[in-house]
Amino acid sequence: MVTPLRPALRALEVFPIGSETELAIALRDPDGFGETVVLPWAAAVLATLMDGRRTLAEIQQAFAKRSGAEVSLVDLERLVAELEGARLLDSPRFNAFRRQQIERYLRSDRRPAAHAGSSYQSDPTLLRQQLDALFTAEGGPGAIDPTVLPDGHCLRAVVSPHIDLYRGGATFAWAYKQIVERTTADRFVIFGTAHNPMEQMFSVCRKDFETPLGVVRTDTEFIDRLQDQLASSVAGRQIDLYDDELVHRNEHSIEFQATFLQHVLGAKRDLRIVPVLVASFQPFLEEFSEPDASPEFISFVAAMRAAAEPYGQSVCYIAGADLAHIGMRFGDHERLDDGRLTQQRVDDRRLLQSVCRGDAAALFRQVAECGDRDRICGLAPIYTLLEVAEPARGSLLKYDQAVDDEQNSCVSFASVAFYDK
Repeated sequence: MVTPLRPALRALEVFPIGSETELAIALRDPDGFGETVVLPWAAAVLATLMDGRRTLAEIQQAFAKRSGAEVSLVDLERLVAELEGARLLDSPRFNAFRRQQIERYLRSDRRPAAHAGSSYQSDPTLLRQQLDALFTAEGGPGAIDPTVLPDGHCLRAVVSPHIDLYRGGATFAWAYKQIVERTTADRFVIFGTAHNPMEQMFSVCRKDFETPLGVVRTDTEFIDRLQDQLASSVAGRQIDLYDDELVHRNEHSIEFQATFLQHVLGAKRDLRIVPVLVASFQPFLEEFSEPDASPEFISFVAAMRAAAEPYGQSVCYIAGADLAHIGMRFGDHERLDDGRLTQQRVDDRRLLQSVCRGDAAALFRQVAECGDRDRICGLAPIYTLLEVAEPARGSLLKYDQAVDDEQNSCVSFASVAFYDK
């Protein structure tokens, strides 16, 4: 491998891990092309100096000036090679790989299971065991009873987490037990958080979703109806549901829901999904302007309701959504303590009260009034679900927090069920 003369680190997620005495820095590619790499502090400083303008000698000089220590050319070249091999540098080698992966994705009629083997088991047998165990694990809802029949199509929608299944699995199970036992729906409109930027407010994927348990088919007929409704609506600008197709490639918020649906319903119903990513509401939060004042949002909600109407109670809605993201990993300056975690639990419960009332406006106000200090990444899909589904009532099923061992981060999440009467 040829060492780049002026190495350039790509735009990556950078966050601390480990204890104060053994602090390390993780580099993660949000686009899913590169591998996650954990670096000692000194190596991480060197990586931040790789801006595409400095030569290796200039990186050595800048590092010595910043840290008061020296790094040998051999060690620096070894670090550059490691980052290049992990596809974390912006280089001709990486760009060729990226083009190849994008072309392969766009040509395929299926969306691969991007997180199998990392966020959940990739082996089908092991995955079935993993998912089954979540229902009976501590904090789980209990095993699905195959003799229970849905009672009166009562379930309208659910909020389910999108944190990885190793940390949030039991909370997922509460939502999917309801889906099996409280509705006969076979079409599931999934609103997922888009963790990467989008040009449009909404993005729909027409590809079928691969899972280790089989392929979950996407309901293209439903999507065509949605597109037809949007074409006849009035919006602030033209809404292109497919403009952000590449964002779906590595997004996990819908993938986890599709995998769970395939597990609990794949052999029981003629399962179809409508995968919809919802862009960040940050622009609305900054302006303190509710999304339902946006012509684009209004048009999409009206079009989605109209597209779903002919299917009646065979449609159920899912929001793949987590709640707060707090701690040093997410930009806070201090490690978390019991008091901070307790306060987050109180704040989240207040948000969830608004969610259970179906009050999207109150949910938005609560997040906006504090400047979204807790980074509620599920705001957009939950708000959209409430506006589209218009449930009569909601019930909190399970709330939990995933806190890392060093208390550098906490992600909170919940399962909520909504009913039509």
